[in-house]
Amino acid sequence: MSQEETVKDVQNTEVEKETTVEKTQEDSNKTVLLGSISYENEEEYTQWLAKMDVNQAIFVLVAGANFSQAKGAFNIAESELISAAIRAIKKNSTPPAETPEAK
Repeated sequence: MSQEETVKDVQNTEVEKETTVEKTQEDSNKTVLLGSISYENEEEYTQWLAKMDVNQAIFVLVAGANFSQAKGAFNIAESELISAAIRAIKKNSTPPAETPEAK
């Protein structure tokens, strides 16, 4: 690797570090639940809870199961059971009906 390529590589690494720091600072104001559901303040969270639909509820349950599994909360049989249930939900779920407001 030439000296010029090394300098460019170092510069790219510095830009990546700066981007990561900026993203971390932006995200520092957010609260993340179950590793995938985030909100910025209590009011936003409360509104989301009040308006939660069936698809969002299923998402929360699946995210909770995945999060718990990642933390080692289930034995192998429990993991298999939950995984089969999630696959059944996904296989048999229908897309939400189109509402007039969405058109």
